[in-house]
Amino acid sequence: PEIMWDQSQPINNEDASIDGLELSVQHWFGDSGFGMQANYTMVDSDLEFDDTSTDSQFALIGLSDTANLVGIYENYGFQARIAFNWRDEFLSNTAEGGNNAPGYTDAYSQIDLSLGYDLTDNVSFTFEGLNITGEDYRVHGRSDRQMFNFEDLGARYAAGVRVVF
Repeated sequence: PEIMWDQSQPINNEDASIDGLELSVQHWFGDSGFGMQANYTMVDSDLEFDDTSTDSQFALIGLSDTANLVGIYENYGFQARIAFNWRDEFLSNTAEGGNNAPGYTDAYSQIDLSLGYDLTDNVSFTFEGLNITGEDYRVHGRSDRQMFNFEDLGARYAAGVRVVF
């Protein structure tokens, strides 16, 4: 033949189902300016990953329970939010390190903070702190002692001024 062609196309690998439930609430405490938001998400699949197998396996990666709790204040030109964010451990890779080893991302939580003040209708100041407790990110293999990846994320801060002309 004069021309050789390689052709590929995606296929559905296997059937799987995902079940979940999300609960969410937001509440303001009268005209005080104080409020709160909370949510919790539960997710589950009918697939199980076999850590004892070294064969290639079909899996749904990234499924985990999550929760967020946020305290809010908005009044007299001030805005403040403090948020606790949590995510449970989850399967993040089925071929960590180029082989058929699973990679699990450890449960993770962080606290974020944002503050703002409107000096006038045209000038406002902001301050933001992400991961202010300096939580880390870690991926392990079949055993919790088999660490594949560790990131010292540290806290991140930003400040700003906004002027509207």
